Amino acid sequence: MAGIPPLLGFFSKQFVLLSAVESGYWFMAFVAIITSVISASYYLRMVVILVTGSDAENNSQLTALKTYFNNESILTNCHSFLISTITLSILLFIFKPTLILNSTQLLSLSLFYY
Repeated sequence: MAGIPPLLGFFSKQFVLLSAVESGYWFMAFVAIITSVISASYYLRMVVILVTGSDAENNSQLTALKTYFNNESILTNCHSFLISTITLSILLFIFKPTLILNSTQLLSLSLFYY
């Protein structure tokens, strides 16, 4: 998600930014790069807090994160159902994208051209 160069997120961001620059959207590419750098700093800070366990400023956040990840009863049946439903819908979109895309096309045509 952070877009660090050897990982997969970097290549997807690179292709999107490359197409934006080739199309002439320089400002949008600049905003995307700045947003990516800001979000990467938040992601990496959370990883550093979880790995090292030393952040004097945010000791309460560290305690909350450790409690969240160490608590075994945090995943309820409702959470499990939602995670499995979302995972199955993503898999359906990966393996059968035409089914969902055709359905959304018909829905948009019926909404806007009625």
